[in-house]
Amino acid sequence: MAVSEEEVKRIALLARLEVDQAEVEGLQKHFNDILAHFHDLRNVDLGELQPGEGERKTVCPLREDSIENWDGRESALEEAPSREGDFFITPRIIGGEPDEVS
Repeated sequence: MAVSEEEVKRIALLARLEVDQAEVEGLQKHFNDILAHFHDLRNVDLGELQPGEGERKTVCPLREDSIENWDGRESALEEAPSREGDFFITPRIIGGEPDEVS
């Protein structure tokens, strides 16, 4: 399954990225290389591997949770292309075509 030029442009639109034709071609190749890698992984023989055999046995160090006040809410909201009160306004991406992003 190859990623088409139109799919790359749609992904760029959803990610709010401006891409020119050269970048579209580069991204298309990059996405297809990733998909080819996953296709190769499907062909790996795992018949001799027991469940859980490849897991790491390291323990992640834990830290105590701490509550801290954050003063960055307003500055983060100011960066939004659209906002309503204390909320970001985003284009619809599920259930139809995305809204045009300006």
